[in-house]
Amino acid sequence: MALDLQNYAFSFSHAIVRVNDRQFIGVRSVNVSQDLTESVIYGTDARPLKRTVGQLQIGRGNIVFSDYQEGTDFFKSLGASPFTSLFTLDYTLQREDGTTRSIECQACRLLSFGVEHENGADGLEIQYGFSFMAMKVDGIDFVLSPKALLQAGLSIAQNLVNLL
Repeated sequence: MALDLQNYAFSFSHAIVRVNDRQFIGVRSVNVSQDLTESVIYGTDARPLKRTVGQLQIGRGNIVFSDYQEGTDFFKSLGASPFTSLFTLDYTLQREDGTTRSIECQACRLLSFGVEHENGADGLEIQYGFSFMAMKVDGIDFVLSPKALLQAGLSIAQNLVNLL
């Protein structure tokens, strides 16, 4: 019996790129990643004693505009300094049952661009590499800061004290 993943898997639905008051929606695909660099604490033994919280690196991603004209309009809207201008990216993933997940990349900045030339209707898509400072999934920070983790721990400790 084959497992039907259609009702469980999320697919790219749509994206909105915002530059000031302007919105661009001709996006075919988005990919993002944000790495955490861990460190460890050593004692006198050769093995690490503990793991640190780590440092979240700047996020990286790509936006592919399926419409060449909208992609170039996006670039123009970034003004005289397109590689230092900031924009936001919101995109939605959706299951067949209608369940959605909303992802927001904040403080995005262009890093690169490229055009793929080929025959056919999809012949001139334009791709932009970008970096971002923070990501929210369904309105919640994707990665909690160490301060937020500490506050959550204090809140749990206070709840335990109240139970005693």
